[in-house]
Parts: sequence; C-alpha cells; structure tokens
Amino acid sequence: MKEQEIEAAAQELERLRMQLENLNRQDELIQVTLEEYIRARQALDELKDKKEGEEILVPVGANCWVHAKLGKIDKGIASIGSNVAVGQKLGDIIERLDTQLVEIRKADTELSGKITKVESRARDLSVMLQDVYDRQGSGQSR
Repeated sequence: MKEQEIEAAAQELERLRMQLENLNRQDELIQVTLEEYIRARQALDELKDKKEGEEILVPVGANCWVHAKLGKIDKGIASIGSNVAVGQKLGDIIERLDTQLVEIRKADTELSGKITKVESRARDLSVMLQDVYDRQGSGQSR
C-alpha cells in the first residue's frame, strides 16, 4: 500500500471517528426526547382514568412531587412549535404525542443505521491500517 493511500485511510478513519462522536451525541438527544415523550404519554393515559377533584402527585423536577387536586381534565395545554402552546382536548394531545413518538422512533432507527455503517467502515479501516503498520514494523511490504 502506498504512503498516500495509508495517509488517506488514516484521515478517513479520523473523520469517521469524529462523525461517530456526533452521531452518538445525536442518539443521546433522541433517547432523552423519546423518554420525555413516553413519560408524557403515560401521564396523560393515567389522567384519563381520574376524576375532577381527585388528588394526584405532580412532578416538579429533580425527583420531587407536590400534591394537587385535579380540575377539569378534558383539556390541556400543549406546544404546537415555535414556543407556542394552545389549549387542546386531551385526546388530541395524546394523538399528537403518538404521531410524534412514531417520528422520533423513526429518526432513532435511521440514526442507528447510520451509526452501524460508520462503525463498520471505521472498524474495517482500523483493521486494514493495523495490518499495514504490523507489516511495516516487521519489515514486510506488498
């Protein structure tokens, strides 16, 4: 293998490693978003069975909750994008969450495929370069 080919392969491997870091960060964000949407969907499902005036625990963050009594639960407020939130029927909010969950899972699947391809190519290049370096270290060449 020529010196230029070795250098090009090493540069490609470095680019793939950086790309893999970025893809893994994106994957972490998708996982956090997915968990948030799932929790919201579950919470709304639980509310459907409650009645006005029932006491519930409301999460306020950092694993803390407060007691609250339910008011009307046939409607809620949900973001529709661009920092705009509107009152919607609970069923409409749930339907919207379900649609968004499908899209998030689709993005997760696509990203996983990209990660797998990049990892495979990086692994192949790494093995090839290691083989070249091993042969050069032992004085062999092709």
